[in-house]
Amino acid sequence: MKKAILLLLMFAILIPSQVLAAKATKAMSTSEIEKIYFEDYKGHVKEIRIAQKHLNAVLGAEVRELTQKLSQASARYKNEVKNKSSKAVIAQAKAECDKLKKQLSVAKVELSKSIKNYKKESEQALKDIANQKAELIKFIKNHTAGKDKLTESQFNQQVNGDIKSINGSFTGILKMLMEAK
Repeated sequence: MKKAILLLLMFAILIPSQVLAAKATKAMSTSEIEKIYFEDYKGHVKEIRIAQKHLNAVLGAEVRELTQKLSQASARYKNEVKNKSSKAVIAQAKAECDKLKKQLSVAKVELSKSIKNYKKESEQALKDIANQKAELIKFIKNHTAGKDKLTESQFNQQVNGDIKSINGSFTGILKMLMEAK
């Protein structure tokens, strides 16, 4: 009888304390960590994608200007041919059109290269941020699982520093894309 009471007492004391201890060191899932620490991550990535799409508008002023000049020159050439102007005038109009076509072609190639470089640079920065985020998630999981010896203040300080670094990287990418020339 004493053994049964002692056994019940042990179950009443030991099992609840072990359950509470297990709850205190329960590791967080990746989705929980993302909801808590990275709530605006997808919004930042979306902003960068939008800025990448607007690079053509930002950098393409020369191409738009040359396209407009070419259409005007082509209209003049067609008008000269239609009016049966002298061969010298028609040849000059055609030469101007050809010159603008070459300039436009070169400008389009340069624009394409420039946009490609900006996109490549921003994509690499996004990959670096994703790696930094993955490392931070791993760090948070290890801490919540009790695998490190950091105090809560040390943990919070490190997590806040890493999140500020990630947000600073997003700001830097956006600034680079917005100020593209």
